[in-house]
Amino acid sequence: MKDLFDLTGKIALVTGASRGIGESIARLLASRGAHVIVSSRKIDACQAVADSIKDDGHKASAFACHVGEMEQIDAIFEHIKSEFGQIDILVNNAAANPYYGHILDTDLGAFDKTVEVNIR
Repeated sequence: MKDLFDLTGKIALVTGASRGIGESIARLLASRGAHVIVSSRKIDACQAVADSIKDDGHKASAFACHVGEMEQIDAIFEHIKSEFGQIDILVNNAAANPYYGHILDTDLGAFDKTVEVNIR
């Protein structure tokens, strides 16, 4: 029977992958055969996760990207295009929650940051 979860040869980008849910998703995709691009704002944290995935015998690389910055989004997709020629899987896990309180009390700066990261 064919393995329905075989991701061999697939390129996966996981944002917010330097810890938590994003890291777990990156590890799972890599364990199923995908080359995973581990991404978050800080390259050192991304590289640590990518190195750990490679130490487990899987494929991974790191690329820092703040998904609230359009220039950085353009840069990561240009990198993926030039390095891999394609992207097959995108897990948009990065998120921000700068204000913990009632939505009506959220100031414009916190609202803008939430929209930049979580929606755009």
